[in-house]
Amino acid sequence: MLSDSKTQEAALKLMLMLTDAGVSQPGSDIGTEMIAGGAVPSLRELLSSSNSALQEMSAAVLGNLCHESPENQDKLAEAGIFGKLVDLLSSGATPAQEAAYAIWNLTVGHEKNSDAIARMGAVPKLAELLKNTSDIAQENAAGALMHITMSTEARAAISKCNAIPKLCELLQPSYEPEVSTQAAGALLNLASDCTEYAKEIVSNDAIGPLINLVKDGPDLAREYAAGALMNLMRGEMEVATAAAKLSAIPVLAGLLSRSSGHSEALGALANLASGSADRQIQIYKAQVTRKTVSLLSDPDIDVRRSAAALLMNLAPHGKIKERIVEAGALKPLAKALKDDDEILKERAAGALANLFNDHSANVHQGFQQASEMIPSLVALIQEAGLSEDAKRQAAHALAMLAAEDGPCDAVWQAKAGPPLIALLKDMIGEAALGIMNLSWRWPEVKAELAKAGTLEYLMDMLRLGDAMAKEYAAGALMNMTAGSPDSAEKVTPAVKDLAELLKADAIQAAEWAAGALANIIRSGPAAQETAVAQGAATSLAALLPKVTANGMSLVVLALTSLAETQAAAVTRALGAKEKAKLRDFRDSSNPDLQDYTKALVDKLGPGFSI
Repeated sequence: MLSDSKTQEAALKLMLMLTDAGVSQPGSDIGTEMIAGGAVPSLRELLSSSNSALQEMSAAVLGNLCHESPENQDKLAEAGIFGKLVDLLSSGATPAQEAAYAIWNLTVGHEKNSDAIARMGAVPKLAELLKNTSDIAQENAAGALMHITMSTEARAAISKCNAIPKLCELLQPSYEPEVSTQAAGALLNLASDCTEYAKEIVSNDAIGPLINLVKDGPDLAREYAAGALMNLMRGEMEVATAAAKLSAIPVLAGLLSRSSGHSEALGALANLASGSADRQIQIYKAQVTRKTVSLLSDPDIDVRRSAAALLMNLAPHGKIKERIVEAGALKPLAKALKDDDEILKERAAGALANLFNDHSANVHQGFQQASEMIPSLVALIQEAGLSEDAKRQAAHALAMLAAEDGPCDAVWQAKAGPPLIALLKDMIGEAALGIMNLSWRWPEVKAELAKAGTLEYLMDMLRLGDAMAKEYAAGALMNMTAGSPDSAEKVTPAVKDLAELLKADAIQAAEWAAGALANIIRSGPAAQETAVAQGAATSLAALLPKVTANGMSLVVLALTSLAETQAAAVTRALGAKEKAKLRDFRDSSNPDLQDYTKALVDKLGPGFSI
């Protein structure tokens, strides 16, 4: 009937009615049946008809035929309809809007189709269609742009056709909710991994309207708008600050109580939490912690990923990390370490690392509630193909566990040593932190680690690593050489680098370098002479007025070791301000620090006093 001019209009109307019904009924196979019945060639020809009503209906039917069907998307691609649909975008309003609808359904989740249609010049035509006064045309054009712009070629064309300002405008409440929904979806995808487009979206004042859509829009609009906010705030502190001022946090938190949009809301909240203690507190006060922990067990992998990300970014806050543990996060995070999804494993390891960092009670809670996390973390740091960031997070979590009695034994017994040493070769600083904490307790552990080449790798890291790696390498050398003269003698080549690290802006790095030097330069006059030649006496003296409680003894011990053969250099370095600090140490309530300070004064001889 489609090929007969007398019946084709009636046939098209019936086809449109049937396929519209099929679209509204998930699982319907009417599109597959029509394609199998030979409808597509005639529909393709009708796209070029001189009758705009026939063009319109043909495009609409083609859009319906491939709705949510990758198989049918491929079949229509093979039928060669793309060029005709793109041409139709430049025709009258109603054929163009239905051509946009067909392109929308052809490109959903189909990058190959998106690339092909973009190469035919669809993007500028769809951008122009956004300006049409028809809300259906606007909705279909925005929907098509949302999916076609997942194509690299289409994304490149966006900047040339000025589509972003119009998409941002369509977010306003003066437009139909369906239009705003698809505009938010298009902005979500455009902001994904594209800093240039994200900045343009922000500069067009989209943040406020997106937040309003999360608050008051239809369910799909809430989801898309939250996803757009998530992408716009990723790594952008200024955008996150602006969104927080516009009440994004309570609005996004409210989305977690609805039936959809959880992944996007959690992801946006995670980006808001990143690097801001103030926003972390605001998110915590929005009462999302228990809900987030419960969503770690959601069947949707994207939801689990985003829940782990939010917990990871909230956990650096000292008070919030306790509340996360109280909410029962440890066992589901431990379970997530065994998930097949690499992103989830990385974020779960990161959450555990942050929960344990500088928090002894949380470490012991983790060990008591989910000790199975230890072999899982050891498995992660040696898993082939896993990202470096994931291994860093797992190594950090292991390092925090190794800092406490009990968990430390379990980390060593889980054979964490060899994979941590392997990570040292790759300059991963967190591995050095793990070695530092493992090597503190037992001489036999130090000996085994040293035998495996740990000292050489730590010296390489101290020389070549980034600032954090150097700091952790210094700490590991400090513990590896404590009470181990043989190891101290082996690492005397590190004296120069440790002396340089005494000048670091990070006070802990300087203190750990002092601790390492205190052990290493005891090995003999040559090491002490090298240290003085590198300015260690002056640098150690300069540390005294700003040293923390944890580093006081380390600096005094380093000065004492240096004074064994270089007393004159140490005496010259200690001025009035430094001597006043030493008096404070001598008169402190810390008996060890008192003894160390007195020993230093004695070592410097009768001509020196404080």
